[in-house]
Amino acid sequence: MNTIYDLPTPGKADLERSKALSERIRQEIDVQNGKISFETFMSLALYHPVLGYYNSESFRLGRHGDFTTAPEISPLFAKCFARQIRQITASMGSLSLLEAGAGTGRFACNLLLELERLDCLPEHYYIYELSLPLREKQRACLQKTCPDLARRVTWLDTLPLKFKGIMIANEVLDALPVHCFYVDKNNIQERCVGWEKNAFVWRQTEPSSRLLAEKARSLRDTCSLTEGYTSEINLRMLSFIGSLADALEQGVILLADYGYGQREYYHPERRQGTLTCFYQHHRLDNPLILPGLQDLTAHVDFTSVIECASDHGCRLFGYTSQAAFLMANGLLDLAAAEEKRLTPAEEFQLHHAIKVLTLPTEMGELVKIMALGKELDLRLSGFDLQDRRRELQVCV
Repeated sequence: MNTIYDLPTPGKADLERSKALSERIRQEIDVQNGKISFETFMSLALYHPVLGYYNSESFRLGRHGDFTTAPEISPLFAKCFARQIRQITASMGSLSLLEAGAGTGRFACNLLLELERLDCLPEHYYIYELSLPLREKQRACLQKTCPDLARRVTWLDTLPLKFKGIMIANEVLDALPVHCFYVDKNNIQERCVGWEKNAFVWRQTEPSSRLLAEKARSLRDTCSLTEGYTSEINLRMLSFIGSLADALEQGVILLADYGYGQREYYHPERRQGTLTCFYQHHRLDNPLILPGLQDLTAHVDFTSVIECASDHGCRLFGYTSQAAFLMANGLLDLAAAEEKRLTPAEEFQLHHAIKVLTLPTEMGELVKIMALGKELDLRLSGFDLQDRRRELQVCV
């Protein structure tokens, strides 16, 4: 198991911030009689308004941060999404775009520039972003990259009502706090967090809610999970998906994230779950150290996503791998057009970016794209190359 001694030494300011956050979490543990759910721990570690990972001034994406995302790798990612949006726009007519969790703003910049080139700019571009430091980074990126288009962007504190258009969430669901569970010999235990000997420790208890207990037992029984099996359930994600679907009056929700269908997510051989931590591009196996300094993430159960979305009036338009979605939306043609004006060094970087976006061992297979629709009858071009909907079947 990783310890802080195996990792790059945090700067003094970061270390002090992590200590302050640890104290805040410890106080919460004391208030809750010695334990809190991992969901609460993860929520404070990532989203505490001052000390949390995503709200810190030192948060970075890309090679200078803890991890990178597809929009940071290449503008081709956004350009492929622009082609999918152009098809939807042609069917619906005038519409708006809403991006949830816009990161550094790079996706918004590249997407707006490409939509302008394709002559299908949206009426409005909304960013639903709760992190104030990230909002400032997004504004700065837009003002630097596309100042004339920045005026179209509006930041939202809440989701709009009766939204007509396209919602996009890239690597948002995997950052939502999860509950952790453990299959005991006779029952389901929730993995909670306590404080002991000046460190955070795991504590196994009865599930903290009836819903969590019911879902964990159902997974144990239907997926044949045996004693010692550990994994996660994301109740916060279901609430988020329900909110997006309720806000959508007509249009499409495009989700891009690391994840699987339920049968693969809760495969009996995936006994340690998918909870992962990143600190300065080091992959960790201990989420309880360096709170506020490391990214915490868990893969997405896309079967639960479509089940929840269906309950809120949406239907499945498509589900496929990132590689297949990008290829179906003209990735190679876009790359070929871009190569003509590149230096040899830039061409090498372009080819490397395409490999990262599409190779099965990189993001190409690990990241999935799901489209949910409401009050619209349209076959989306991004799912023509490969249909993976059969993988969304529940465990039997």
